[in-house]
Amino acid sequence: MNQPNIPKGTKINVDINAFRMKPWLAAICSLLLVAYVLYFHLPVLNLKFLSWIPALAIVLLPLWGISKLRKGLTFFYAVMLVLLIILPLIFSPLFVSSKYRDLIGKVQESDFSRMVSPIDMSRVPIIDQYFAASLAEKKLGEDFALGSRVVLGTPTIQMVDSKLYWVVPLLHSGFFKWLVNTDQGTPGYIMVSATNSQDIRFIREVNGKALNIKYQSNSFFNQDLKRHMYLAGITGVAMAGDTFEIDDNGEPYWTITLYSKKIGIRGNEALGLVTVHACTGDIDYYPLIKTEKGFSDELIPDWVDRVQPSYFVIPQLNWWGKYVRGFWNTLFGKRDMLSTTAGYNVIYSDDGRSYFYTGMSSVGADEGTVGFVLTNTRNKNTSLYLISGATEHAAMRSAEGKVQQFKYYATFPILANLDNVPTYFMTLKDAAGLVKMYCFVSVSDFSLVGVGETVKSARESYQMNLATSGSADNALIQDSMSLLEGNIVRIATDVKDGRSYYHFSLDSRPGYIFVATSNLSSYLPLTGSGDKVRVQFIETEAKEININKFNNLSLSN
Repeated sequence: MNQPNIPKGTKINVDINAFRMKPWLAAICSLLLVAYVLYFHLPVLNLKFLSWIPALAIVLLPLWGISKLRKGLTFFYAVMLVLLIILPLIFSPLFVSSKYRDLIGKVQESDFSRMVSPIDMSRVPIIDQYFAASLAEKKLGEDFALGSRVVLGTPTIQMVDSKLYWVVPLLHSGFFKWLVNTDQGTPGYIMVSATNSQDIRFIREVNGKALNIKYQSNSFFNQDLKRHMYLAGITGVAMAGDTFEIDDNGEPYWTITLYSKKIGIRGNEALGLVTVHACTGDIDYYPLIKTEKGFSDELIPDWVDRVQPSYFVIPQLNWWGKYVRGFWNTLFGKRDMLSTTAGYNVIYSDDGRSYFYTGMSSVGADEGTVGFVLTNTRNKNTSLYLISGATEHAAMRSAEGKVQQFKYYATFPILANLDNVPTYFMTLKDAAGLVKMYCFVSVSDFSLVGVGETVKSARESYQMNLATSGSADNALIQDSMSLLEGNIVRIATDVKDGRSYYHFSLDSRPGYIFVATSNLSSYLPLTGSGDKVRVQFIETEAKEININKFNNLSLSN
């Protein structure tokens, strides 16, 4: 290639101005960047959220090419960089640890039996999220054509008509699937009972009207769920998550928590809830009302189970336990510090309200808890129940050890109120993820375990172990015992899990069946119809009553 013949020493003048962006072009580029950032990145337009700083830096970048603005913009970028470094430090726990501790609100000590109702066998959730997703996947697979264009969303447990269900939305499987189904959306959702693996429903219509779920996180452009809200004017507060819930009529909604910052630029605080109809896109806002005792959720529809995200509540509980004596105590001394145990669950009370449950342990304690907390998932009201016991993972290992020959693994437990005794309930699964057994473990003494192939048999085994133990739970049970005398009308035996169970009815309590094991009394194998007996038991609403003391008055006299 021939090179140009330029004499040595020749100066070449380059007009730098020719490479500078014209002011009008820079302004157009900035406006285009503004549109791009607002539409695709949805920044929160609030000084409490630092996301506006990089967003503003990007949209102003083309103006840096204008020489008259360059010095001012350089200074602006330097100031923004300093703010990004300094502001998080100013509002860190180092300076305002008490504000972090108070973010959860007032934590009240409460009576466990009032917070969590005695367990209802028909409402024990025996199906976890993973198993629910597997069952929903099988149900979806029955429609081969549909399974190729949709995917399942995250299963959400909720109370529907006084029953627990996992509700699973159908979402677009990709951009092109969305593009060809923009008008139709996805055809409904799947409901999986949390208490009965045979109860699986594919809901395609409500009140005779087909469900077309257009607004979702897997949609694009204006049908994208959060962009739909942003374009509707929700720009000055942040959006937390998107939970799929159905109302009392089966209408599908997305529930999204709106939140702001409570401690300067840090500390997430829920302000209220937005519901978006998954089919029509209708948006409604329900605020949380600030009161002297905390927040009131009276304006939020009853069918909504959760307003407070778990990733807000769990850190706030940890701050409450960590900064009990300020920031420096976390580095030196660590007196009276508490932390949540690894993991949490959602439990339901008898009024249908849901609570986040997690244990609280002393910092440094691996196996034991000092109590546990229940936080209302709607208004964040929190109660502390002080009881020393085992952590959830210690209870899981105890349950697995009970059936170690099968190599089953335990699911994360659910807290249950069993005859006013705090109890862990969990399922035991095999390597394929199938539920094989059920297990109850005492919170205060994880050596007290009851397992069985049914929930009923596991409960009976557990109650028998409680009744014959010398634990604190046994003393608690004794305080609420009832005595009853009567003549046996009918008696029969049943062998389950290698143990003989005696079932009998008494003329003094018609319609009820009393259950006991042979190791409770040596008189049981000799007892027959017509014998007068005295039994001791805990009063429950159940028709089958497990007794913990038996005396045959006809034989002992």
